[in-house]
Amino acid sequence: MNGGFCRGKIICMRRKNRSDRRYNTADLRNERYSPEIIREYEDPEYAKQAEKYERRARRRDARRRGISGERLNRNQKRGWKAEQEYLRSQGRRNQSKAGFERWENDVFSDGAHGSRRPHRRLHVSVLIRNIFILLLILAMLLIAFLWSMTGNFEKQDTSNVNWGISQAAAEGLKGYRNIAILGSDARKGEGYDGSRTDAIIILSIRKKDGRIRLISVMRDSYLKLALPSGALTLDKITHAHAYGGGADTCAALNRSLDLNIQEYVIFNWKAVADTVDALGGVTVNVRHNELRDLNHYGHETAVNVGGHYTRILHSGRQRLDGVQAATYCRIRKTSGGDTGRARRYKTIVAAVIKEAMLSPIGIQKMSKNVLPEIRTNMSRVGMMTAVLGAPGYDMEKSVAWPKSYYGGILNGVWYAVPTTLSANVTWLHEKAFGQSNYIPSGDCSQISSEIVGRTGIATGNN
Repeated sequence: MNGGFCRGKIICMRRKNRSDRRYNTADLRNERYSPEIIREYEDPEYAKQAEKYERRARRRDARRRGISGERLNRNQKRGWKAEQEYLRSQGRRNQSKAGFERWENDVFSDGAHGSRRPHRRLHVSVLIRNIFILLLILAMLLIAFLWSMTGNFEKQDTSNVNWGISQAAAEGLKGYRNIAILGSDARKGEGYDGSRTDAIIILSIRKKDGRIRLISVMRDSYLKLALPSGALTLDKITHAHAYGGGADTCAALNRSLDLNIQEYVIFNWKAVADTVDALGGVTVNVRHNELRDLNHYGHETAVNVGGHYTRILHSGRQRLDGVQAATYCRIRKTSGGDTGRARRYKTIVAAVIKEAMLSPIGIQKMSKNVLPEIRTNMSRVGMMTAVLGAPGYDMEKSVAWPKSYYGGILNGVWYAVPTTLSANVTWLHEKAFGQSNYIPSGDCSQISSEIVGRTGIATGNN
């Protein structure tokens, strides 16, 4: 113990007098050190080797502890004063100078083998807790934003509506969420009431995996729908909205096609243009035979929605603005008729869904400028679940209905008569919902027989 103290004393004095190598032997004698220690101290070669040995010992000890060498170098220069500051910071009284060596060895390393930071133990539970809290805060902010956004729609209460869903459809399609997307022909400044639907698209979401399929229904399809009086009649499906709005359109589709639709979204041409502009445009493939109609009806669309039409000069994939996209949906004369229009509507709807997933800023613009133009019966919870599930959606190939139909004039009016309704419904359920060997419900079969009896058409052309 005494020898260790002496060595500590000598090292401290040596460092204290590093700038002056002339040591005072009388001071050592006054401290009552042994003659052997004094002789060793006076020998320059011994002192050099002793200091080298002590330095190596401190390095080895510090490497085991992982203490920073940079701190040692800094505090070695401070010497005895650094020790006193350290002791005061620990709330202890000054100790003997021999404690300086022990303090050095316990706290510092020389740093010759590289500086190392103190090793801190990673608390996994604290890390997991902090990550959970961060995710919870982000989720709350997202839910708050979606909640405020979903309050901007024009809402309709349909709690007492008879949706015309058969028992077979309710049971067979319980794994699917089907939403009717209806494009109204209402112009700028006109209300939705009394308007017809230029586009009818069913957004079908398979609940178990988020698979999406768009099913377009020709607006002139000859189906069973309700008159304003409530009586059922055979007519174009586009008239269902003029007679009874979105709920009656969904009921007519359910009744005739064995579906389970209870939610709808209605928009007009202006909403289409404003939605696309809010998202910064959409990318579509414009066909050569569509250019003529696009540039012919583009200016008319601009007047209806309030905007300016820019001519499209070439076919192929390109970015369309709001007015161009609305015109793209409307045209049908020399661009494929109703079948082509339905296809283009599905193209724009799919493009809007994809752009919305990638553009949070665009969604925010839509919430303020576009959503008040859109009418729906969807609850806030229903809309939020649809939006939150969007990143996991997988867009599959769309379906156009009817697959087989007769297109012609009956009693002075052009209709698309499914041939037959039962055969087309069977095909739809097998194609869109994977129901092999599907058998239509009794209501569907009865409507199919009535169509054949009324028109005399059992076979048709595509």
